[in-house]
Amino acid sequence: MTYNLNFMDIDIHYMRMALNRARRGLGLVAPNPAVGCVLLKDEAVIAAAHTGRGGRPHAEALALKMAGREAKGACAYVSLEPCSHTGQTGPCAQALIDAGVLRVVVACGDPDPRVSGRGVLMLREAGIEVVENVCEAEALALNCGFINRVTQERPMVTLKCAVSADGKIAAAPGQRTQISGDLASRFMHLQRSMHDAILVGSETYLVDQPRLTTRLDGFEHEALRVVLDRRGRIQDAPGFEICRQGGIEQVLEYLAEEGITRLLVEGGAQVHRAFLDAGVVDEFQLCRSPVELGENGVQGITSDELIRDYGLKHQKSRVLGEDVLEIYGTIV
Repeated sequence: MTYNLNFMDIDIHYMRMALNRARRGLGLVAPNPAVGCVLLKDEAVIAAAHTGRGGRPHAEALALKMAGREAKGACAYVSLEPCSHTGQTGPCAQALIDAGVLRVVVACGDPDPRVSGRGVLMLREAGIEVVENVCEAEALALNCGFINRVTQERPMVTLKCAVSADGKIAAAPGQRTQISGDLASRFMHLQRSMHDAILVGSETYLVDQPRLTTRLDGFEHEALRVVLDRRGRIQDAPGFEICRQGGIEQVLEYLAEEGITRLLVEGGAQVHRAFLDAGVVDEFQLCRSPVELGENGVQGITSDELIRDYGLKHQKSRVLGEDVLEIYGTIV
C-alpha cells in the first residue's frame, strides 16, 4: 500500500489523539474553540493537553508546560491552527517556536481573522516544518460551534427529540411523558455537558418544568438555560434567560454575542420546526423508543421530513439500551 508522506498513518493516529483531548473541552471553553495538543518525541508522547475551562490556558501552552525542556525537538499535533495574536496570553505559535519544536501537524485552519493562516506562516518563517489538514473534516466538525460563531455570527445548533415507536413525543397534548430509557437519558445528559446553552420553548417549560442541568456523576457543568417565549406566557423563570423578542436568527445572534458556541435545543415540536424552517440546524438527534403511545399522542418530526423537507442527511445510528439514536445533520 502506498501512502502520501504528508498524511502518514502516524500523523493520523496522533492527530486523533489530539482531537480526543479537544473533545474534553466541549461545553466548557466558550467562546474559545476546544483544542487538543499532543507532543511526540522519540516515538513517545511526552505531553497531551486540551484547552482549559473558560478558554484559558490554551492547549499548546499547557502541553509545553507539561513537557518542559523535553519539548525541544518534538513534534506537536494541534487540532486547530495555533493562534498568532496576543490576547489574554501570548501567541501559541510563538510559544511553539520558543520551545524549539521541530515539526507541527495541524488539523484545520482557524477562521478567526486575527489568525487565519498567520499562525502557520509564523511557524514556517521560523524554520519549523508544518503539515496541514490532517483529519481536517473531523476537526471542522468538532469545532463547528466556534467556526459558526466566527463566520456566521451564530452558534452550532443541535436539536434533540425523543419519540415513541409510532412517532409521538407525548401521550397527549400538554401531558408530560417519559419516553426514553435510562441509558438514552444518560446519553442526553452527556450531550448537555457538551453544549454552552440549552433552549426549550414556553410550552415545554410550562408542562415539564425542566431543570436543564447535567446530572451525571463527575461532571461539573452549568449551561446557560434559555426559554423561547415570544407569546409572553412566562412571567418568572428563576435561573433561566427568557427570550421574547425577535426571530430565530436574532436569538442566535444574541447568543453568539454572549459567547455561546454550541446550543442544544430540547423542544418542543413547534420550537424544533421554527429552527428547522429557519435553516439553522446543524445536527438533529432523534432518539426512538420501542414504546408506542397510540393515536392520541402528539406527532413529532419524522426522519422522512428531516431528509425530504429540510435537507438533512442521515449520519449514523447508535443503540442505547432499548432505544436507537439516529443522527441527522449538515456536517459531513
